Amino acid sequence: MARFSEQRWQSQPDAEASWAAGLPGTFRAYVPDALCGRSVRLSTEVAAEVATVDALVRSLGDSSPTSPHLESLARFLLRSEAVASSRIEGVVASARAVAELELMLGMRAGEEPRAPRGVDASAREVVNNVLALRQAVTVLHDSPAVTPEDIDSLQRALMVGTDQAEGAGSVRRVQNWVGGSGLSPHGAEFVPPPPSEVPALMDDLARFISEPHPLPLVQAALTHAQFETIHPYTDGNGRTGRALIHTVLARQGLAVGHVLPISMSLLSHAREYIAGLNAYRYEGDASDPAALVGVDGWIRVFLAATRDAVAESRRFTVELAAMRTTWDARLASFREKQKRRGLPRKDSAVVRLMEQLPGVPVVTARAAQSLLGVSFVAAKSALEELAGAGIVQVKEVERGTRAFMATDVLDLINSSERRLTYQRWDFSALDPSA
Repeated sequence: MARFSEQRWQSQPDAEASWAAGLPGTFRAYVPDALCGRSVRLSTEVAAEVATVDALVRSLGDSSPTSPHLESLARFLLRSEAVASSRIEGVVASARAVAELELMLGMRAGEEPRAPRGVDASAREVVNNVLALRQAVTVLHDSPAVTPEDIDSLQRALMVGTDQAEGAGSVRRVQNWVGGSGLSPHGAEFVPPPPSEVPALMDDLARFISEPHPLPLVQAALTHAQFETIHPYTDGNGRTGRALIHTVLARQGLAVGHVLPISMSLLSHAREYIAGLNAYRYEGDASDPAALVGVDGWIRVFLAATRDAVAESRRFTVELAAMRTTWDARLASFREKQKRRGLPRKDSAVVRLMEQLPGVPVVTARAAQSLLGVSFVAAKSALEELAGAGIVQVKEVERGTRAFMATDVLDLINSSERRLTYQRWDFSALDPSA
């Protein structure tokens, strides 16, 4: 039975001023029901929406082209999701900064995992999110069962090379809270379970993720809400919890080989997102009417975000195809001015590189050589031809090293965020102040 646990707040030496100000010495921490074995009854309306959105997600996978474009699109979608998921937590870095840092870290593979000098720390955190998302949909997809240690590993991946790296990947041993003062939980918007409750709740969550489920979208929604409610780490809870959404969808075969940009929609609907998570946190028995209504409300929010994500994925597919048509025209024009045939062969390095650019929008000649499996001279020649055609732009990333940047690709993510901002949801019932 979900409950509030009365806890005594232990004053810290640097918090004496707060006690002098009269802050109370007790607070109420929320302890949710376990997920395994919990009965969830959906309203008729929400059950119908689950079926509709499930069909939309599956049709997206079925309609994807079986070509090299699919892998490139998958990388593009994953980066888009990582940027948006990080931004929800106030970690802001442009898609361009993220792609540049990915390139530089790739150039320094095997070195100490620190961001190159002069790089914004936020960009490093977003790149970590990209890597954690990949881990969520590959390693955890293939594991026979997800364990609490696997989830710890996701959170640890988020903190590599940051100020929070020390101690990352271990569940908290202190009380944390959301909102309010940094001195005590008094006045917080939400206080998660006491640290003594966290290990058992994480064991239950891992088992729930590992179970087959007849409704993958409901499983993903409950997994995310439960994880955010447990708030098991001192940092990175939001990003880890959103990565687990994709773990569930991949394990259940609903989204294999790509991620849906669900965080893009949640970023644009932060008020409804928070209200939905709050609605999920009922008190009492899971079968109580108020509990059923609250969980129903959260699942409605999650389904709306997933529906948006499917639509956005389709738009991306169309926009990237249109972009490719424009690139072909630019390349043909450039080559004709040089008295060469309009377009090179389909198996040429230039054409193959254009297919890869949506997934790798910033690349060096050395990286292109590895990506295409061609000689350095052929890779360099292909990039210079694309630069001459205006398809990529040249930038020096390190002394003596030039990068080639497809800014058209990077601009797509920004236009998507603006588009989703104007997508209206009607969930006023979740927020009494609406």
